[in-house]
Amino acid sequence: MNDERIGLLIGKWMDGTIAVSEKRELAEWVRLNPDDERITRGLEHVWDTFEPRELMPDAASDRILLNIFPAENNTFDEPDQARGIIWLWPKLVAAALVIGFGLYWWKGYQGKVQQAQQKAIAVQPADLPPGGNKAVLTLGDGSSITLDSAGNGLLASQGGTSVTQSGKGQLVYKSGQEAAAAPVINTVTTPKGGQYHIVLPDGTGAWLNAASSLRFPTAFTGKQRNVEITGEVYFEVAHNKQMPFVVKNGETRITVLGTHFNVMAYDDEKVMRTTLLEGAVKVSRGTSEALLAPGQQARINAGTGNVRVVDGVDTDKELSWKNGYFQFENESLESIMRQVSRWYDVEVQYEGNTRGENFTGRLPRNSNVSKLLKILALSGVKFRIEDKTIIVTP
Repeated sequence: MNDERIGLLIGKWMDGTIAVSEKRELAEWVRLNPDDERITRGLEHVWDTFEPRELMPDAASDRILLNIFPAENNTFDEPDQARGIIWLWPKLVAAALVIGFGLYWWKGYQGKVQQAQQKAIAVQPADLPPGGNKAVLTLGDGSSITLDSAGNGLLASQGGTSVTQSGKGQLVYKSGQEAAAAPVINTVTTPKGGQYHIVLPDGTGAWLNAASSLRFPTAFTGKQRNVEITGEVYFEVAHNKQMPFVVKNGETRITVLGTHFNVMAYDDEKVMRTTLLEGAVKVSRGTSEALLAPGQQARINAGTGNVRVVDGVDTDKELSWKNGYFQFENESLESIMRQVSRWYDVEVQYEGNTRGENFTGRLPRNSNVSKLLKILALSGVKFRIEDKTIIVTP
């Protein structure tokens, strides 16, 4: 689909004149091309350069609002089609697309956008780049290797296990013919602004988010495969019925045979979350435990330590960090800024009362922080960057 056709269909969708067949065409295209750069470029260009043209009559405003927020009465034939459109930030869509395709300006947003432009959201010219593949490997003898500056190839050999960096932020452990009698312990640690992928000696894949760590033996022996984590790690565990895989974080234990799951256990979060994608896991802490099925999430309150199971979790949201996105669903500013702090390696300070509305939307994690702050600023909150600190003001 060419740019002209995309613009025509989005314009019709926004003003409520789109035919059912055209709506299906647009929804299918967005569903199959959710990350098409033409959408991003178009939105950014319109948002950065637009000037309000005309206030929209109330009747037209109400009609467009119904199209932007269709809720339960949307006319998409399939749920996936609806999600294909709705994943875009609704306020940004309303602001950028209405102006960008020659329609009316959304009622009530004219003044807010003019203010945002005039203030430039206090982010520029200061800006911060996104994080990347960064980690430190600590070997059994206490020596360390900075992985992002180390070359590809063999990095170390410990107790019959080779440690190789294969490029693209991946570290691979491979056990030799003769395993060590007493495997040594290694630790991979990502800093703020870092992430890394590790293939453990048994073939299990582990993806570390920013400010996280994984402690593991260079070879698995005995009755269990024991590892310890901090921060956030996603696992794709190699199946071994005879040797369960056990993840430890403080007093919490997660026991699996072979499965895909994500663990979020940052110290500055009030709730530890274990989300299951495939297989089955048992989550236990003290005398409280739960067995999870795919799509369920175990939540452990830092204060009580009780394990609570939540059904119907959006696994795409939980795995968005691994797939290169920030994804928020009715999330508070404070929660979002904790994620920003980890990924952009910054401190966050608050001046005054900044508590307000929650946010929903998705953005790529490979963007500079100013793009994210620009969208958050639509709520009326202001940001400024001083060195490595983001200051949030009402």
